[in-house]
Amino acid sequence: MTDSNIALLIDYENVGIDSLQYLVEQISGMGRIIVKRAYADWSSERKGQERLIELGVEAVHNYRTPRSGKNSCDIKLTIDAVELLHSAQVDTFVIVSSDSDFVPLVNHLRGSGKSVVGAGRKAVTSTTMVKSCDRYIFLDPHTIGLQKPNSTARNNTRRTTPYRDRRQAHPQHDRQDSERSVEQLLIKAVEATVGDDGNSLGTRLAQTMTRIDPGFDYKELGFRSFREFLTSRDEIEVTFREGTDFTVSIKNSDSNTVNEKEKLAPARKPSVSPRIISFDKNPSDQDSDSLPDNWEEKVNTAWESKEKDQLSGQAAANQAAKIMGFQRLRDSLYPTIDKLLDASILLKENWARNKNYVTRKK
Repeated sequence: MTDSNIALLIDYENVGIDSLQYLVEQISGMGRIIVKRAYADWSSERKGQERLIELGVEAVHNYRTPRSGKNSCDIKLTIDAVELLHSAQVDTFVIVSSDSDFVPLVNHLRGSGKSVVGAGRKAVTSTTMVKSCDRYIFLDPHTIGLQKPNSTARNNTRRTTPYRDRRQAHPQHDRQDSERSVEQLLIKAVEATVGDDGNSLGTRLAQTMTRIDPGFDYKELGFRSFREFLTSRDEIEVTFREGTDFTVSIKNSDSNTVNEKEKLAPARKPSVSPRIISFDKNPSDQDSDSLPDNWEEKVNTAWESKEKDQLSGQAAANQAAKIMGFQRLRDSLYPTIDKLLDASILLKENWARNKNYVTRKK
């Protein structure tokens, strides 16, 4: 199966440079990024140009006159997106902006059969923009590991109401709202995917939740994996089976009463343990002691068996995840190639990360 071709189009003045490395890593698992463009008046945005070159992003200059206003960059991005729609083999468009003015573009691209992923800062992203996309990636400082907000991103008075998050003003109230929102989303997704036996397949459930609410992200709630998120929920019952399959069902209302303090906990443990049916190993619950013996040597051998000096990051990650017993590397203790290399002296001696590739050291 061939990788999807991705076009990454960045409203730079709306987002800035600090979050782009994180974003590129997030979308690299979706396919090949064949177009990377950042739109701005680069005569006034000089500091980020070297970082763009390191990421392989083309800086598209759009000189802004006093009368043209900020919309000139938005219009240029929109024109390029429509041209790529008709002239290039692009399967997925990634529109990096919190600006709801791009909603008509998103709708046009999706109506033409393309997938659209949005990305931007949660505090200034409208519900309309999030719901319009197939998936939305929030680029907040705490999400991408930054110590402070992006200094180059501009506040825009045209932005609409923040999406589901006003924690600074009403932290306790918003945490309760967020908890209720997650609960309602989960119930809706289970009901939408339930089979004749009253159960929903877990593998379909994650996709359905993202489709209902593209802004949903279990990692932002403090969980390493979707399984861990599900087992923390009191309103459902998770049944694990042999292999990696598991099903989810809604509990009876009598068993769905939980302590309000527990509902507000950021990372709760399940009050009732899930039923286990002939289940030997949950990949998401592994720790360093339960990883396969000599996993580092096995990963190194697998990479060397390709007899290439350079492997795609996705291929290398898939092989490593399989050897360590995970479906995806992001579910492991080492969710990125960089962290995997840092965790192994052997791998770090023989291999290096080079953009979206893993390169053999000579």
